[in-house]
Amino acid sequence: MNAAVNTLYAEYLDHTGGDKAAAASLTLAAVIAETGGKTPPTTALTVSDAARRLGVTRQTVYEMCHAGRLRSFRAGNGRALRIPLEAIETCENTSGARQPTPRFPDIIKRHF
Repeated sequence: MNAAVNTLYAEYLDHTGGDKAAAASLTLAAVIAETGGKTPPTTALTVSDAARRLGVTRQTVYEMCHAGRLRSFRAGNGRALRIPLEAIETCENTSGARQPTPRFPDIIKRHF
């Protein structure tokens, strides 16, 4: 949906002669009209689930969130950290997560 909204915004920006406020207002109105004012639910993962999916430790996920490399938010009472699935997928697609290390280094495999 983000790509469609960005495309729509670019079109309205062109139609309004570069007026960002007008383009943003028109884009928002179009999105509200299309969705009936409802936003789709966001799927969010726990820190443990995000770490497992990215192949990193929980501490690394916390560090990535703190550094701003991974989008996150606080849920419930404000203590539970959640990471939107979209942020995990973006991180995976931009090689933000490291690949799992092989069980045996290549040098050992060559000797057997």
